Amino acid sequence: MQRRPDVYLDLAINALRKLPRFLQGRSLDAYLVDEFCQSAVERQLEIAGDALGQIRKRDPDLFKRIRDGDLIVGFRNVLAHGYAVLDHSIVYEAANAKAPDLLTTLERLLAEFPEQ
Repeated sequence: MQRRPDVYLDLAINALRKLPRFLQGRSLDAYLVDEFCQSAVERQLEIAGDALGQIRKRDPDLFKRIRDGDLIVGFRNVLAHGYAVLDHSIVYEAANAKAPDLLTTLERLLAEFPEQ
């Protein structure tokens, strides 16, 4: 069974909505010494990036409407496979500064789908 793109939008949105709760306003320094928080944030960003990768495969036109979509999917691949090169300060920046705009975009796109 092939899932509809809105299912993946919803997965990404749910993951991104968890980030503020996990970060709880932590400074970069506090984040860098908190391995549990790092793991939680990385996992949610990985889930969001994987969901966008599925959208890219299943609905390329929808994916084109997600600014920096290819970059986000690439970042997911670094999170999933690039442990040796992972820069936690970049992850922190993505979670704090980039994820809110992405969340807004994905929520707007999801609102275009009919209720199921």
